[in-house]
Amino acid sequence: MPGTWVEYGAGDGCIAATPADLAAYVRMLLNRGAGPRGRILSEDGFHLLTRPAIDAGEGWSYGYGLDTRVEGGHTMVAHSGGMIGYYARILGDLDDGLGVALIINGPGSPKRLADYVLQLTQSAVHGKPLPPLPPDESPTKVKSPADYAGTFTSPDGRKLVLAADKERLILVHDGRRIVLEARDDDRFYVPHADFALFLLGFGRDNGKVVEAFYGPDWYAGERYAGPRAFDHPKEWDAFPGHYRTVNPWEPNFRIILRKGNLLLCTTDDEEPITPLEGGLYRVGEDYSAERLRFDTVIGGRALQANLSGIPYYRVFTP
Repeated sequence: MPGTWVEYGAGDGCIAATPADLAAYVRMLLNRGAGPRGRILSEDGFHLLTRPAIDAGEGWSYGYGLDTRVEGGHTMVAHSGGMIGYYARILGDLDDGLGVALIINGPGSPKRLADYVLQLTQSAVHGKPLPPLPPDESPTKVKSPADYAGTFTSPDGRKLVLAADKERLILVHDGRRIVLEARDDDRFYVPHADFALFLLGFGRDNGKVVEAFYGPDWYAGERYAGPRAFDHPKEWDAFPGHYRTVNPWEPNFRIILRKGNLLLCTTDDEEPITPLEGGLYRVGEDYSAERLRFDTVIGGRALQANLSGIPYYRVFTP
């Protein structure tokens, strides 16, 4: 289906480009800022663009606009993105001078596919055997499912019972054995209506799984040895709820309270909320520039939440 029409005036996106246009952009990066008719970025500008500034995980660092890492002695640059209707990924090897521009409009991992395409290209250029196809891993295949097996109990006595079955993780719920699907590290999708709003997550202590989370619900595992009661400022009671706006990328989010902390939850992610001065809250890690403010508190509930300049409004759905 064609993506819905959106108008976007900020400087960080919404550029209409074909895959060939994106490939031209990758060639400019592989040439360290030089285009076919002269420089687009100065040497200093390209260095600033690719200089590691923030640890992005999995060996990647983020600079002023690009992910970078050194792999096998080669400097790699990359970035992901998307628009309504597709996801994109660029990936380049600055030492080999080879790159990938990728757009997909269906299920799949742009990162995983771009990695494989670059490996194919490198093998072909250097006359090496082509790499095998990446394994088609089932989402129900879980690494070390026994880590999560056991009973987890909420403060009010509700229980989650998890069991390991070879490479699968099973939730025993309402008389059924439900096979979980892996998402991010320690986070799982539960294909059951009772778990429709959030992913089921787990927390560790010294590498051992000790607790489980589902939205605002917290469950202590059999190995959990920490506190079981948590305080929070009274004014935070007005914030939890479901908020919506017309933003097509982030049309809604939920604010929850868990273990005395505020969290902002989207479809498959959750971010910590940290109070700042003047009634502002930071969403995300210390370096995040996202800011959140709640207002129009009526009857003990905030009716609006402004996320980095975009107003969201409380709705009645959970």
